[in-house]
Amino acid sequence: MTTASLFKRFIENIQIQNINVISENYNKVTKALNEYYYESESTSTHCRQIGSYGRKTGINGISDLDMAFELPKSIYDKFNAYSSGGQSSLLQDVKKAIQNAYDHDQVKADGQIVGIDLDGFRIEVLPTFYLNTNDDGTLDYDIYTFPDSNDGGRWRETKPKLEIEETRRLNDEYGHNTYRHLCRMVRAWKNHVGVKCSGLWIDTLSYNFLKQSEIYKNISYKTYGDLVKDFFKYLFDQYELSPDQKIWKAPGSKQNVHGSWQNHRKIKKAYQLCLEALDDESLANEKWSKVFGVNFPEEELEQLHESFIVRKKAPNERFIEHVYNGKVDIRNYLSIDYSISQESRTWKMLKKTLSNYKVPISRNLEFHIRDTDVEPPYQVKWKVRNIGPAAVSKNQERGALQDSTFGKHKDSRLQEKSSFCGEHWVECYIIKNGVCVARDHVSVHI
Repeated sequence: MTTASLFKRFIENIQIQNINVISENYNKVTKALNEYYYESESTSTHCRQIGSYGRKTGINGISDLDMAFELPKSIYDKFNAYSSGGQSSLLQDVKKAIQNAYDHDQVKADGQIVGIDLDGFRIEVLPTFYLNTNDDGTLDYDIYTFPDSNDGGRWRETKPKLEIEETRRLNDEYGHNTYRHLCRMVRAWKNHVGVKCSGLWIDTLSYNFLKQSEIYKNISYKTYGDLVKDFFKYLFDQYELSPDQKIWKAPGSKQNVHGSWQNHRKIKKAYQLCLEALDDESLANEKWSKVFGVNFPEEELEQLHESFIVRKKAPNERFIEHVYNGKVDIRNYLSIDYSISQESRTWKMLKKTLSNYKVPISRNLEFHIRDTDVEPPYQVKWKVRNIGPAAVSKNQERGALQDSTFGKHKDSRLQEKSSFCGEHWVECYIIKNGVCVARDHVSVHI
């Protein structure tokens, strides 16, 4: 069993699988906009891939793909001359151009972008202009001006090119794609444990982590275990130093990146699992799978297999990653909880303060969504997993994905019964436009 082969296969498992489909649609959108604004059939000019896809830090399942389309200044002059609503009218004009290539109900103007909803992903087009000039009077091609139709409308600036160039420079400096691989591994962790955070926040913290030390220059896969362990420790240390920090500076552009440490407990847990994986080789696969999920492989007899958690699944267990063909891209928040029948004030207090407090037998349990920021409509799926000798003997390990017992959206409820002793857990998933965008997990001790 070698760490190098495990992490090499892991990186292969999480790389984007539908690049051809994405490229076809990027080209299709670009051609439609070029025909409308430039009377050209080019599928590549005036278009730039930005966001995680442009920085090459995205992973399989990525559902929001960003592109900037560079419009003629005459279009800016036209809509800027409107007495009001110029930004909103520009977005509607871009929407009209894209609808020449897609069904009208697939294309929506939203705030700053025009989105095209596709099968399992969405392309978000940011209309941009070059308006800024350098000291010598030449156009500054590092700064985009774009419309923001919110709150009456205004023009704003962004510098994604500088972020792409600086992260590329660091990636080249450290060699072997170490920076990009770290960003991708952190995204896999985020999607597995249900952490809401932006891709730019991950890329910024990964950049800051590597910049503080040169020990990870030109490393090989065999060092990746230490790399991710040290990264999660870095994150938790940063949380303890500045627990209230909300803003970071993006690489290159130095523009504000918004984030928070609300998931610091999950960060600390990931660090502990990394320590355990590195400390005991016999437990490594189990621990790495708990950090990264179903995409982390297991190695036996020099043959790489599916992940430890998949191999150890219950007979009827299903995984959200498999059911939705890898379309898991956590970008929203979800928190679930449960109540118990005959729930006394003492029980409520014990349940809140003691994480391993046991639920009595023969009680009715009701799981519910405590909070989420996903806007309806969406689907809710639940998974109940029973663990231990009693569950096995009764053939009640379960693990299938199931619908809510009643309710929909935030009012979704799952009713269960505490039938036998053991460790149990329930996970909830929110599915929107065919993509799992939020998930949460709660343990139940009976």
